Amino acid sequence: MAEKATTSTPPASKEGGFNAIPQELLSLAMAFVPSQHWQNIYETNVAHARGTIFADLDKPFIGEEAVCHDRT
Repeated sequence: MAEKATTSTPPASKEGGFNAIPQELLSLAMAFVPSQHWQNIYETNVAHARGTIFADLDKPFIGEEAVCHDRT
């Protein structure tokens, strides 16, 4: 009889954290990449400057600008 495959990983123990889970059960990474429709396309010169041709994907990293620094 074939072994039944499982898709769930056991919960991490409180003592060992994720080190208690065998590494062969863990994935390095998983990605979800939806298909991109050709709409809202930048002009070539703008696309080169922004790093993307799709205006909908233009999500600039603002870093420190997003953090409120109350220096009163």
